[in-house]
Amino acid sequence: MITERQQQILDLIVSLYAKEHTPVGSKALLEQIKASSATIRNDMKALENLGLIQKEHTSSGRVPSISGYKYFVENVLRLEEFTQNDLFQIMKSFDGEFYRLSDLFERASEVLSRLTGLTSFVLNVPQKEQVLQSFELVTLDNHSMLTVMTLATGELRTNQFVLPKSMSEHDLQVFTRLIKERLVGKKVLDVHYALRTDIPQIVQRYFKTTGDVLELFESVFADLFTEHLTSSGREYVFDFATDNLSELYKILSDDARMAQEIRELTSTDEMRSVVIDNMSYFANLTLISQKFVIPYRGLGTLTVIGPVEQDYQKTLSTLDLLAKVLSMKLMDYYRYLDGNHYEIS
Repeated sequence: MITERQQQILDLIVSLYAKEHTPVGSKALLEQIKASSATIRNDMKALENLGLIQKEHTSSGRVPSISGYKYFVENVLRLEEFTQNDLFQIMKSFDGEFYRLSDLFERASEVLSRLTGLTSFVLNVPQKEQVLQSFELVTLDNHSMLTVMTLATGELRTNQFVLPKSMSEHDLQVFTRLIKERLVGKKVLDVHYALRTDIPQIVQRYFKTTGDVLELFESVFADLFTEHLTSSGREYVFDFATDNLSELYKILSDDARMAQEIRELTSTDEMRSVVIDNMSYFANLTLISQKFVIPYRGLGTLTVIGPVEQDYQKTLSTLDLLAKVLSMKLMDYYRYLDGNHYEIS
């Protein structure tokens, strides 16, 4: 689509504009491009005609267009090689022991937001792929119970409820046994299916009052089918968002919807994705995602939302390094998890 020199010029314009936030003229490119000023201007004109750069009214220089940023990310961008100091700084941020998966994800989102200055999110393995590993029922008092469900990733889901008056202690024991025999060990998606098909039929065989029991199943498992989204710096996005602020606020305030958006944007097999100016409520914004390995469990996702005009090389390199460090810390976490029982907080 463009020549090697034009690609080099686009690379420099994107990089210089990200650092200095001022339009880039041909003189600024002369030191690094082996060509005359006239040749560079002609190449810049060609890039402008292709819609990859554009002129700002207040300057004779050029700035990257949205199409230019997309082309740069897809065809030009190369990740920076991280230094030992970069690695040390991120490793230092994860000093200490982590006994809950949620603590690790919270630290990761905080570190990512701090290093990039952007709104950050962390997602676990997709909920439908998670496996219900264990189920326990804890008696709080004569009427109140607490369910504790552990997923194979180590994520805990707890739910407190009042025992229906129609259910006896024996009914509760049968209820718990059915869950352990019929649902534990299944993927969450299969648990959802079983609750709609097999469980209602089984409940009719074991309980006299089926209505309360089925409602209890619904109540106990309701939270299991929702994604838990960890985030940091949600307010940062409003420093550079300019359009549809009301709609943007709504989506950022709705974890389920935001998680769904991230899942849809990262639905391919690619480990990294960059989506620029994709939807009305993300107008002039970029969503960048990097998947990370959750050892022996699957892939989680790191995501940042920032302006279209940003240092993509720095942001993507930071995501890449953080993903590697997080996977290392998760390996330590699972060594702990395999040798210990969960802790209810």
